[in-house]
Amino acid sequence: MMTETGKTLIIAYGNRDREDDGAGWHMLNGIASQLGLPTPQKPGEWVETADHAQRLLYLFQLLPEMAEDLVGFDCVYFLDAHNSPSLDSLVIEEVLPAPESSAFTHHMSISELLNITHSVYGRHPKSVVVSVRGHSFSFRDNLTPKTQALVLKAVGLLAKAILGKQPAENFTLERGDMSTSQTPYVEMGIWQYSRASHALSQFTKPVVSEHALELIVNDESWLTFICSPVELKELAVGFLWNEGVIQEASEIKDLVLYPDYQKIMVSLDKSVTKPSHFHRTTTGIAMDNPPSLPALPTTSRYDGDFILEMYDRFSNSQTLHEAVGGFHSAALTDDENIQYVVEDLGRHNCIDKLAGKFLLAGKSFTPAMLMLSGRISSEMVLKSLTMGTPMLVSRTSPTALAVSIAQQVGMTLIGYLRRGQYEIYCNPQRIHPK
Repeated sequence: MMTETGKTLIIAYGNRDREDDGAGWHMLNGIASQLGLPTPQKPGEWVETADHAQRLLYLFQLLPEMAEDLVGFDCVYFLDAHNSPSLDSLVIEEVLPAPESSAFTHHMSISELLNITHSVYGRHPKSVVVSVRGHSFSFRDNLTPKTQALVLKAVGLLAKAILGKQPAENFTLERGDMSTSQTPYVEMGIWQYSRASHALSQFTKPVVSEHALELIVNDESWLTFICSPVELKELAVGFLWNEGVIQEASEIKDLVLYPDYQKIMVSLDKSVTKPSHFHRTTTGIAMDNPPSLPALPTTSRYDGDFILEMYDRFSNSQTLHEAVGGFHSAALTDDENIQYVVEDLGRHNCIDKLAGKFLLAGKSFTPAMLMLSGRISSEMVLKSLTMGTPMLVSRTSPTALAVSIAQQVGMTLIGYLRRGQYEIYCNPQRIHPK
């Protein structure tokens, strides 16, 4: 018998650059998240808790010389992928010493390694294999969706067995250099124009991130949210509840967030039909067919105070918001005057109304500036491009994606216009100080 040490070794093995072959590493990543430890990134690397009770090790494959390491632990968990159709999709079972090989994917079997350990040292730790079915082993660093779902299940069971708790709510499958960089905002370089100094100055400031998340329900794509890259599982579940698709959380069989945060798969315990329309407005849902991007005029230049003066006129013309509050508004100008002002409870609706007015009037003037009362998202930039508007102005902030698109198409993006100044997020060449 072995001396009780209370120590657990968790070994993940496989090549995480070969798709599902890296399932063991992804399970190890989940356990590391529970323990607040960094995940070993390279084969042979290991980490352990401060009390030495749990050690996490990553390997390409099992080797005979590991026998010396095993005898120092009471229990060893082996995390791996398998490709055998004769095995369950998720295998969790105790393994005993034996000389024969197994159906798992790596060269030395667990039974063989335990057999060597027992032969050399006269003892071996209790050993449990946790293996999920791999479906593809190409040279890619992401898991397939089916294997991802299995890994999530395995991590939950491992957390309960090893740590005595359920997995943390913020755990998602991820590679060390991927999803952990997702944040609600990013730092960006911008320019500021001031009426007091009649000059442009440049500095950095945080800009709201805009994230696209595709919702897949029972293997069918339903829609793409435009949102902040946080609390994405809650977003998907709350949407389905509010839309009347589910009544209880228990109706969800699986909920899998992709490592790059770009897709979330929800499997329900019943068949559902994708609604022909959703209760929510266009706000927050990506455009299915973005408009073509027209060439924007590059020769026009405007005095810095012109922007401030036009926005003052725009603010003074917002009659519904002034009377009631809660209304968004938008305006379209030429080089001298405001041509149209519209108000609506939805900021996306405001731009659609402006575009309708402009089109029905036969495009009778050349737009110079589109002014908004609310935040500038990427959808706002794309919609304003249908009218060929070279400048987009708001009293609030743009998202980082909106800035990126505006930069690419040559649009001047202006935000935080207030108290006699504004900030230019890209293409400042159209604005000249006095």
